[in-house]
Amino acid sequence: MFNDYDLTVIFVKQGVSTLLIIRPMVSRFVIILTIALIPALLLMSYNTWHDFSAEKQKIRNEAFQFAEKVIKQQQNKIQYTKSILFQLAQESALRHPEDPDCSIFVARVQRMNPLFTNIGVPMANGDLLCNALPLQQAVNVVDRAYFRNTIENGVFSMGRFQHDRATDLASMNFSVPVYGNDNRIIAAAVAVISLEWWSRQLTDDFFPKDGAAFIVDGDAGVIASHYGVAKAKENLALIMTEALPEEQGVYEMTSVDDIPYLVAYKPMFSEQGTANASVIIALPLNSAYANAYAKLEQNILTLLFSFITLSTVMFWGLRVKIITPIYQLLDNAKGFISAHFEHGYTVKSESVNVNKSRYDNELSDLSEHFNLVIAEQKKQQQELKKLVYLDQLTQLPNRYSLLASIENRLSQDHSPFALVLIDLDNFGVLNDRFGHEIGDAILIEIANRLTVLCREYEEVSRWCGDEFVLILPYSKRGLLENRIHYILDSICKPIQIGEITHACQARCGVVISQECKIKDGSKLMHFADLAVEKTGDNQTYQISYFKPEMETAGHELFELEVELRQAISRDELRLHYQPIINLKTGKYGLAEALIRWQHPTLGLVQPLQFIELAEKTGLIINIGRWVVCEAIRQLAQWSADDRIEIDEVAVNLSPIQLQDNGLIQVIEEALTQHGVTPEQLTLEITESVLLDGGDHALDKIAQFRTMGIKIALDDFGTGYSSLSYLSRITLDKIKIDRSFINEIGHARDDILIETIMTMSHNMNLAVVAEGIETPSQLSFLQQHNCEYGQGYYFSKPLAAQAITTFFEKIK
Repeated sequence: MFNDYDLTVIFVKQGVSTLLIIRPMVSRFVIILTIALIPALLLMSYNTWHDFSAEKQKIRNEAFQFAEKVIKQQQNKIQYTKSILFQLAQESALRHPEDPDCSIFVARVQRMNPLFTNIGVPMANGDLLCNALPLQQAVNVVDRAYFRNTIENGVFSMGRFQHDRATDLASMNFSVPVYGNDNRIIAAAVAVISLEWWSRQLTDDFFPKDGAAFIVDGDAGVIASHYGVAKAKENLALIMTEALPEEQGVYEMTSVDDIPYLVAYKPMFSEQGTANASVIIALPLNSAYANAYAKLEQNILTLLFSFITLSTVMFWGLRVKIITPIYQLLDNAKGFISAHFEHGYTVKSESVNVNKSRYDNELSDLSEHFNLVIAEQKKQQQELKKLVYLDQLTQLPNRYSLLASIENRLSQDHSPFALVLIDLDNFGVLNDRFGHEIGDAILIEIANRLTVLCREYEEVSRWCGDEFVLILPYSKRGLLENRIHYILDSICKPIQIGEITHACQARCGVVISQECKIKDGSKLMHFADLAVEKTGDNQTYQISYFKPEMETAGHELFELEVELRQAISRDELRLHYQPIINLKTGKYGLAEALIRWQHPTLGLVQPLQFIELAEKTGLIINIGRWVVCEAIRQLAQWSADDRIEIDEVAVNLSPIQLQDNGLIQVIEEALTQHGVTPEQLTLEITESVLLDGGDHALDKIAQFRTMGIKIALDDFGTGYSSLSYLSRITLDKIKIDRSFINEIGHARDDILIETIMTMSHNMNLAVVAEGIETPSQLSFLQQHNCEYGQGYYFSKPLAAQAITTFFEKIK
């Protein structure tokens, strides 16, 4: 136990230690806080000075702008005067200055223009006989330079500032030539503007109360001022202690009575040499910069207030968040030590290591607690890793785990391996028919089968949806293929889920690592996807190996899609038309529209090369609309041409086009716009339209029939369900596929063709035979009453421009 002396020593030492810790700590915080605030203080000070300088410059600019404003106003008046004088010089009254009517006329003009104090028309010799104001004595202005300039050079001229002889006022004169009937200068039209008007204008426009504005001539004589000319000369002499500056600008000057001024100086007529004047704006510096100084004072006060506030807030934050918690930590430490002393822990007062060992024990407890926390954190990280890298449905490694495994194999140069992507066919249909619970149960069963089948050094993962991936060792193609066949046989066996039995069909894409010189797992999976796309349908399973040309084809297909999207806007699509002959009349009244793509680099692209792509990407909707509109437009053009017999056009529709809800309106608008009747349009559909479209396709076909549009069933006999649909839709024609026509001459095929035509005629359907190429084929069809023929025997598909030539030749 401690005695009183020992306790006193301990607590005194503890208090001194606290002071030694806290006080230097507080001082250090204050120093750190001050250092931290110095850059902010400097930045704020710089911004304050920058704002002050900018405000001063703004005031200087405003002074100069006011001088420019005064000059602009004066120049506007001069231009106005020039315009009035030129108009006045055209008046016939001014061609006879000696006539009293001239004075009456210019007097009336002068009263209508109060800007002018006088208007006169001195003759070419200088005698002023025509004047708006009465003349007390004879006046001759031949000595005026502006007058001589006008008479001698026939130009608008400005006089210097002078004392007008007619008005007896300080003024400025302007003159233009007056031409006689022989186009010779006989006089000058002169307008006088009093300089008192300039002084009044400065008085009206000048804004600073204690400022001064002057207009001075080249000799620094005051012409106009808001003070008045007499007083202005004295004031200008007090302000301008130096000669006029050589260049325009804003200057700071000190007056005779030691008052600093801000002076803006700008010449008025820098481009006219006949008159030299300048504008001077003078403002006392204290008044001019009053707002700037006020803002500077306000900014300094704001700066000091912000600095004090920021310092207070930061120190308060440090006190609450750091200093106070440290005090509390020290208090808790003292209480913790006192509590241990009260429980009878014995230590020697001279030994500090005893206390240290006690704290070491407590730190050990704390360390053990942290170890538990760390262990729990590791456990949670493992759980999180399990969630991230494990598929929650099948409990197989997911795509992230798979990619990491592939990258690991590629980076460490493992033995060659095969990446096998298994894609279950029609799994979406299974989900839609039986529900996702059944689909999930089947996926779990397949995952379990793959897990059981997986050998050492083999891996199985779920890629996404209904796709699984196997990583298999690779040595020989035959061994690998046998292994894949065994696995696929196993997973494609029937699966019993409750009362439902389902046997999966699968497609398989295989990538051999050593055949692909890449180190990217995502790229290998992309190659596997490309291989899967190349597999066939309608078999239990199909295996396709990746080949480099698949990637090239994929890029080409993507580029072709991009270009196809722009084909309509670039006007690259074309329609060719194959005439169809009426075998009974021998006339070509019908043509089938066939689309072509005039590619800028590939040339004429056939539909087999892009129609399937258009259907997959949905581009067939816009392309199909363009085809039917263009065909109707072309038919209307042919109908107006007597040389062409075609009065009906046929257009093919794909299954996707029957899903276009706007197609009927597009066709109606095109028929109305071009004046074509619905009966002149035939829409050709295939069996796939009926099979893929279902009842929706039948309803759309019925709407076309209601409009009056004809419907033809194309490629009849090549599908599986044609006969079942013939009873459900109303047709106008049946087109026998070229594959049957090519076999004419073989007994079984002849019987089949005869049967098709007999059935069609019994149903009141016309028959069109496609692909006729020989006379024997034509003869056979005519013998069996086939109504229409189409094929290269008659004509290949032709551009619209070539149809005219075709009809000229057959005639």
